[in-house]
Amino acid sequence: MVEIIQISDLHYGSEFVPEYMENIIYFIEDTKPDVVVCTGDIIHKGRVVQFRNVLPYLERIKKITNFIAVPGNHDAKNSGIVFFEKLIGPRRSRLILEDKDTILVGICSARDDMAEGRIGDEQLDWLGRQFNKNLENRIIALHHHLIPTPMSGQKFTTVRDAGEILEFTQVFEVDLVLSGHRHVAHSYVMAWRNSSSTTFLYCGTSTSKKVRSDDTPSFNQIFLDGGDLEVYMITSDTLEKSLLLEKKENHIKFLRPRKSRIEHLLASSVWDE
Repeated sequence: MVEIIQISDLHYGSEFVPEYMENIIYFIEDTKPDVVVCTGDIIHKGRVVQFRNVLPYLERIKKITNFIAVPGNHDAKNSGIVFFEKLIGPRRSRLILEDKDTILVGICSARDDMAEGRIGDEQLDWLGRQFNKNLENRIIALHHHLIPTPMSGQKFTTVRDAGEILEFTQVFEVDLVLSGHRHVAHSYVMAWRNSSSTTFLYCGTSTSKKVRSDDTPSFNQIFLDGGDLEVYMITSDTLEKSLLLEKKENHIKFLRPRKSRIEHLLASSVWDE
C-alpha cells in the first residue's frame, strides 16, 4: 500500500494563509506519507519573487518525504514556467517507489497565459514511454481536470485534448489521476471494458481563501493498494478528516462533501410560486 498526500492550488501571493500551510506540514510530519504530490498553482502570478518566497515551505516537505509537483496555469503566467523549472522542479517527471510497487508520473497541462490545459502529442508519447515498468499502483498527476467538475464555475478550462488522456488511462490501466485547478474536492470513478477502473481525484485549494461557495480549504490523504482505494479530505484550517471515497473489490462508497447544484435549486425559495 502507498500513502499519498495531495495538496494543490496554494496560490502563494494571493489570499495565501501561512497557518494553513503550517497545518499541512504538521500533518505531513505526523503521518509521514510515502510521497506528497502538489497538483499545481503553487504561486499566483508566475513571479520569481513568489516562487522564491514559497520555496522554504516546499523544502521543509522535501526533508520529510518524497515530493513531486506539476505546474498549474498560474505558475506558467508571465513565463513563470522558467522559474518553476529553476526553483521547484521539472515540468514533467517520474517517481518510482519500488518498495511500494508504485509509479507516479507528473505531466504539464499548463500553458503561458492560458486558463485551459493541453497535453499534446509529444507529451502524450513521452507519457506512454514512462509506463514501461510493470508496477501495480499506476498514478498520473496534472493540474487541469479531465472531466468537468460540478459547481466549480462555467469556464471551459478542462484539458483540450482530454479524450486522448482518458483513452490513455484505459490502455495503460492507470489506477489514479490527480488534479487540482477548480478548487473543489471531488472524484469520479470510470470503469473500463476490461473490468479495471480509473479514479479521477480532484483537490481543493489547500492554503488559500479562494474557495467556492461555503467550501473549506482542504487537501487529500490517499491510500492506494492495487484496486483498493481510500481517500480522506482534510480541512486545512482544523485538520478535520472526512472520508471522500472508498473503493474496495469493485464496491464504491462516495461521500460528497458538498451539495449538488440540483439540491441547492430544489431548496431555493426563488423558484417558489
